[in-house]
Amino acid sequence: MAHWERHKEILLKKREEILARAGAGRLSPLRDQVTDLSLIDNHPADLGSETFERGKDLALQEQELGHLREIEEALERIEGGRYGLCLRCGQKIEPERLKVVPEAPLCVDCQGFEERRLKGSSRPVEEGLLLPPFVQDGPPGDPGMDQEDFWQEVARYNKRGPTPDGPAGDE
Repeated sequence: MAHWERHKEILLKKREEILARAGAGRLSPLRDQVTDLSLIDNHPADLGSETFERGKDLALQEQELGHLREIEEALERIEGGRYGLCLRCGQKIEPERLKVVPEAPLCVDCQGFEERRLKGSSRPVEEGLLLPPFVQDGPPGDPGMDQEDFWQEVARYNKRGPTPDGPAGDE
């Protein structure tokens, strides 16, 4: 365990840096950040920049907290004697990798596998939950029910009868 002391020091330093940034960059309410006299403006786009910046700040804060969680888990692995072992395959993580990314939970091979797995899923994860007729994979050559077919089905019910103002027609 003594040979992981340097890694532990690095992880503790990283943790302190993240906690210092999180404390200094604590998000105040949007009302306090806006320089306008009122949050109720005449045009809906007036607060667009502030809302965008707020969303960006929240995303960065969430990313920092995720990194902090990884560091905390690495520190727990050091204390538990499991540091330096891949969580996926159980093999030793290369010392060069731990020098660069001391909080790494996976070896290079397993990390590469995870990245390829995530990168290969270019379709939204929600598509796995779709049931027919919305699913897009059918027998080869059979388009099934596609978006045009759905539009035609909806358009059949989008007819209106004669109105007092004019003749009948499509909307």
